Amino acid sequence: MRALRNGDPELCHDILGLLAKNIAQYAIYQIESGAQVIQIFDSWAGHLEPAEFDEWAAPYQKAVVDTVKAAHPEVPIIVYMAPDTHSKGGALLERLAASGADVISLDHTIEIGDAKARLAKAGYPDIGIQGNLDPEILRDGSAEEIVAAAEKILSAAGNKGHVMNLGHGIEATTPEPSAALFVNTVHDYKHA
Repeated sequence: MRALRNGDPELCHDILGLLAKNIAQYAIYQIESGAQVIQIFDSWAGHLEPAEFDEWAAPYQKAVVDTVKAAHPEVPIIVYMAPDTHSKGGALLERLAASGADVISLDHTIEIGDAKARLAKAGYPDIGIQGNLDPEILRDGSAEEIVAAAEKILSAAGNKGHVMNLGHGIEATTPEPSAALFVNTVHDYKHA
């Protein structure tokens, strides 16, 4: 895509616009088939430097969100971007929030408290957050480490506007008892 983007940017924009249109229509189809929430995965957008993100990802994320919201404003939309070269530490966090999504999925390279503070400062104090346990802790951590990490996130997130999740996909070698412990820890957690 980088070669196409550099060689024929107009064609690349046309393709991205077509993809955004089709992704939005598919999300609408999913909602009309019973989906109660939509998550947009723009996993590779973290490869883009901020100015590149603004040109090559942000307009298309926003187009998807706007199209889905126009058809189904009641359905929450989550946007996710994997941790990568230019997105670690929430480097593009505010740009994701500008998509118009209801919830920003955080990877494991940013602390929940930092993310909430930055989003509030950027004018998004009520945007929901999802995440962000490090999947390596779930895969390699002891029971005590898994519980402590999950409870730290739950405590920092507060009792409103947070969907507990991993900060990236679950590793294939994660022991099932560790995954079960994580789920049970979240279910059993009581906010102060």
